[in-house]
Amino acid sequence: MLPALEELLTAWEDKQNLDRFALYKDAIDTGLSKLRKYYSQIDTKPVFILALGMFFVSPLASTLCLCLLIIVLHPYYKLDYIKLSWGGAEEQATEYLEGNPWAKNWQDEALKVVEKTVSVNFQSSSPS
Repeated sequence: MLPALEELLTAWEDKQNLDRFALYKDAIDTGLSKLRKYYSQIDTKPVFILALGMFFVSPLASTLCLCLLIIVLHPYYKLDYIKLSWGGAEEQATEYLEGNPWAKNWQDEALKVVEKTVSVNFQSSSPS
């Protein structure tokens, strides 16, 4: 869901100020506002970090059989993906300099979620 939402946001943001889509500007602005509302709520739900995975569609898939492979990434591998996709300390510093006081180091945020989850699961599965 998250990659699809990001792709939709990017596509609409690209079209938002193009003359070709001027007739639809109000609708695009309203749609972007709604998408951003729900996208910002993801920040408060750390489960999305744990649910990240990679999806592959086989190039050998025929029209009768669609082969889909879903790989759930190990939590620590997700940190690299998150840094590449959403940014780390460097991107946070750049955003601060550009005037965004709410900039986040997404890699660090994800690391906190992963470490908390791993420690909670480890403690609950340890014998007393």
